Amino acid sequence: MLDDKELENLQSPEQEKSMISRRKLLASLGMAGVALASSGLVNGAISKAYADPAENRTKVKDLMKGSTVTGPSTTTLTPNLKLKQTDPLDSLDVNGNFEMIDTEFGKRAVSPDYYKVGTDFDDTDCVQAAFDSGRPVIFTRNYNVKSVKMTGSDQNIDFNGYWLFGISESTDTEAMRDCVLAISGLYLNLYNIRVGAGFKPYKCGIHWVSIGVGRPAEHIKVYGLQVNRCLVGIQYGAYLDDPNPLDVPQSENFIFGIHFRAVQNCLILNQPNGVLKIIGGLFDCSPIEWDSVPSSPYSAANAYCFYAKESSLSIDACEILKVASTEGYGFKGNNFTLNNCSIEVASTWGYIDGNATITQDDAGYQGGITNNLFEIAPGAEGRLNLNVFYAKRAAGFDSAAYIINGLAAAPKFRVNIDKSYFSEWTANKVTSARRENVYLQNTRFTKVVSGVTYESNINDQDRNLNIAASVDTTGENMSAATNTNQKSDWNMYVYTGTGTVYFRKNTADVPAGFRSCIELKVTSGISYIYSSRFPVLGGASLVFSGWAKYTAGTSEQKVSVVWVDAANNVAGEDLMVLADLSTTEWRRVAKSVTAPASAVSAYFQIVGSGGSILVTGLGFTVEGDTAQHASLINQMNAALNVAGEGLILKSPNNTSYKITVSDAGVLMATAYP
Repeated sequence: MLDDKELENLQSPEQEKSMISRRKLLASLGMAGVALASSGLVNGAISKAYADPAENRTKVKDLMKGSTVTGPSTTTLTPNLKLKQTDPLDSLDVNGNFEMIDTEFGKRAVSPDYYKVGTDFDDTDCVQAAFDSGRPVIFTRNYNVKSVKMTGSDQNIDFNGYWLFGISESTDTEAMRDCVLAISGLYLNLYNIRVGAGFKPYKCGIHWVSIGVGRPAEHIKVYGLQVNRCLVGIQYGAYLDDPNPLDVPQSENFIFGIHFRAVQNCLILNQPNGVLKIIGGLFDCSPIEWDSVPSSPYSAANAYCFYAKESSLSIDACEILKVASTEGYGFKGNNFTLNNCSIEVASTWGYIDGNATITQDDAGYQGGITNNLFEIAPGAEGRLNLNVFYAKRAAGFDSAAYIINGLAAAPKFRVNIDKSYFSEWTANKVTSARRENVYLQNTRFTKVVSGVTYESNINDQDRNLNIAASVDTTGENMSAATNTNQKSDWNMYVYTGTGTVYFRKNTADVPAGFRSCIELKVTSGISYIYSSRFPVLGGASLVFSGWAKYTAGTSEQKVSVVWVDAANNVAGEDLMVLADLSTTEWRRVAKSVTAPASAVSAYFQIVGSGGSILVTGLGFTVEGDTAQHASLINQMNAALNVAGEGLILKSPNNTSYKITVSDAGVLMATAYP
């Protein structure tokens, strides 16, 4: 038998190479060894040997000498990775258990430290090896890298609350200064991604880029992503200076939860045929922390939350912030959708060069009172849709800024505004040019002046009642004779001048959708024509709309509405069309106006001077419901300024007739009244 002294001698230095001490065994296993000891495999076996008879101690002695203990080998892993003990104990059996543990944990996840060699500060190689392993990867600490790339397929990678810090310097290669992390894999599931570029000279923090036409970086889901301290947070696709971006379907990509801090340009998309959807998070391009960087390259004028140059971008339930500067833009580009976002941008909100939609933005605020809200790029084509849109500015300031600017240089661009609210804006500031290119529905404007809130509601919908429907505003019932005689319900007044003067129906030059217009020509002096009257409700909020154009002339050429009170006196005049006119194209003009409280009727007046002015489709719609909406007959009768006692029609010579029907179904027209 082996006594205690002999057992101690088994662990003498000269025998160390051929034996396994419990201390070294545990040290070689690390935490796994501690687990084994606590489970009793090693410690329990030895303890049992001391307590058991001498023959059991002999088995332990043989084990420590490296001898094989004969007997059945029954050690296996249970489902919860605990080890079963064998009796007698077998060294080969123990090693087999270690291999099984290593294999099992390798299947589940691997840490970059599994591949770490040495204690160097640079973790680039071990992190890249973990990404390349194809195994699930889980971070167990912060890692310092120059640049690493995810190229795997169907792989799970979890940063586990830790960071990937960039450490490249200007002396490193261009490839090492491209990005801290490149995402180029397929069917990846990425969790808790945190990338800090540390203000190092990287082109971007994350470069989401496809390897080639046959290997797009697609079907990738990111659950939590944060990028800090770099000029460009995420570059999606090619860089902006790439003349030939790779055309590849980099799509089916999602980010659930995103956050940017100390980033000049949070997100840039330049990926033809690409799609990216983001749900929840914060875009903030403020200069926070950049002030402490020597010779900081940060530029407030060049900062923006996103630039969608190429790719389809969808952002839901995010905050879009640029609050520290009125320079530049909050976002740029085309083919993007913002839904249910909070937008707080001190500068112009968006520079738009194509289709874009913003829906249900809440808490919208523009800090720069002198900035236009949206700028349309010269030559842009497409449509900007603002739906259930809210934008507010500080109260108590006058501003020359517009909601939409740039349409003068983008004649093919259109804007739709629906169910929206503009606080501290007035309706005449909808656009700086081409009001006909902007279509408003159910949109409210309020502005506080000297403590009083002024409100207007604009609705360009054609289905509203036109209270000027009794007036021939298209010239359809006029003759084409070039003289000053009464035509339809219009008359002419020749004020000054001896040149050619006439008005008539014109069918040769009309806007799309119209068959005729009214042409007024006055080659010298000033003359005007005026329509028959139509009833109005004093103090009513109305919307004027119409089409106009001129061939030549002075600034006196205009269209006005003249208000008349119950005593047939002029109660006021509002200019509807003046600077809106163009010599090269028809333009639609829409303006809100409030009838004087004393007004009971109104008429249109068109003034000509030194040329020709062409007008068609003039109308007034009522903001909100009135009694005149009660029935079709009441609407028609009210427009004709007659009581509701039947259907009253007017002939081209302005004679009113009452239409009745007999019991036999025969229609009869009787002069009225």
